[in-house]
Amino acid sequence: MHDSCPKAWLATRWANHCVPRNATWLIATCAAVLGCKSHASDRNKMSAGTTAASTQPPRPVGEEAELQVLGESSRLRIGDATPATHAWFDGFRIVLTAARGEILGLQVVHAGGGKVSVQLADGARVGVRGYAVEPFVVLRPSTALYGGSHGAGLYPDGLLAAAEPTSDPAYFELEVGYDAEPGTYTGALTTRDRSVPIELHVAPVTLPPLPLKVWAYENTLEPLWSNTSERACVAMFARYGVLLSPDVHLEDWPTRRAQLGDAKRIRDVPVWISEYPPIAYGQVKAWIDAFRGTGQVPFAIPIDEPRTPEARRRVRALADTVRAAGGGPTTFRFAVTDAPDPIYGDAVDLYISWNAAHLRGDPAARWTYNGAPPYAGSMVLDAESPGMRTWGWIAWRYQIPIWYVWDALYWHDRHNRKQLALPIRGLDARRDAVSFDDGEDHGNLDGVLALPGCEPTLRLAQLRRGFQDFQLLELAAKCDRKAADAVAAELVPRALGDAVTGAPPAWPTTETTWETAREKLIAIAASCAAR
Repeated sequence: MHDSCPKAWLATRWANHCVPRNATWLIATCAAVLGCKSHASDRNKMSAGTTAASTQPPRPVGEEAELQVLGESSRLRIGDATPATHAWFDGFRIVLTAARGEILGLQVVHAGGGKVSVQLADGARVGVRGYAVEPFVVLRPSTALYGGSHGAGLYPDGLLAAAEPTSDPAYFELEVGYDAEPGTYTGALTTRDRSVPIELHVAPVTLPPLPLKVWAYENTLEPLWSNTSERACVAMFARYGVLLSPDVHLEDWPTRRAQLGDAKRIRDVPVWISEYPPIAYGQVKAWIDAFRGTGQVPFAIPIDEPRTPEARRRVRALADTVRAAGGGPTTFRFAVTDAPDPIYGDAVDLYISWNAAHLRGDPAARWTYNGAPPYAGSMVLDAESPGMRTWGWIAWRYQIPIWYVWDALYWHDRHNRKQLALPIRGLDARRDAVSFDDGEDHGNLDGVLALPGCEPTLRLAQLRRGFQDFQLLELAAKCDRKAADAVAAELVPRALGDAVTGAPPAWPTTETTWETAREKLIAIAASCAAR
């Protein structure tokens, strides 16, 4: 069923007029704009008198849930206690709020497994995709380099398409169409022994197509070794808002150009130059010619993570060569994975580092890469919630235009098995999810956002969730910058270079808090439609 207001009343509906049936959710989501009541209070009122909608009574407060609906940013091991409460599910019904163009990810935790399905009424203009979730084995928790670990165990992560998945958890994506009319849509989530009503409230807010604000490095040998279609991988990652690309060599540019697309899709293009100045000089000139008039700017990171004064002097010498060849911020950006240093002077165009960015006082262009608490959420399998969801919020607060991920398809530990002929035995996350092990530090699915065959992961969906939040922040800021800033600052008060080393992360680890903030952003953005 779809219950919406007449179009003439659409604006006033979002000022708490013309409220659809069962739309007490509006009172919760408009809190940031209209000073309304809290989520919990209103949902409790909503549930009164509706127990007949469910085949079993809700659990007592504080008791572990046998059925729970979580988002993709909740990281639970198999066997962990299921949260008793969540922003979406009060024990009687599932209440969701979304913008047009938004994708909501639902983890359905249901003890004992069995078929799960999600259906919405005809005409809802909402695509529903189901996935079985495959668990991977953490035998050795990721080390402190990755911000610590939630512990050893089985972690659901791999996503396998299935209309009615039987895994526990099961996973569903609800993609709201751009042509969906604002209003309330109903449906049901059905498990082996229970049917739970769904209310999906579509706001008069439209997300633009997901931008590619994440560059994930790809070694092109990995798909080859694993008999995986690289083209299919690139397309799959793009659907999650990620540019999957190697640093492109000049001879490969004619082929890669069509794959990357134009400046509307991606402005900054990763390319390769030699770390030897005499060779790099000619390569930079050739790259500038190749990009002239395209609106795109090539960038290169020829020397990675210089840690000594001697290495930094090599960076400076190469940066001077790039400038002499015509490079600079608008023609060819020379980048280094380091924080600013006096040795570099003004010869470096772009700094990429976990501690290079601050909320105030940054004169140089900054990106960041990967992440570990308390600086940013971690990408490893056994990270604490909400993991990479933090990236979108941090990127918005710190004005990070591109988040660099190393690596996305690290299926062979190339950097730590140099004495062995490549390809060495590939990753088998079903037995041991450690993907990177240098003898001192090791990470579970470090550098792995998709499995061979380009099987997506919950962590990749988590990353997309964060950058959809980024889009909502942008929309809310266009309507009320002060209110949007307040929501973001409350959720992520500090990160990156402002984080306190050794301290716990400054952001919450409970997903309900993140969802409450997301709904506030929708309400702020929707308030413009009410004017």
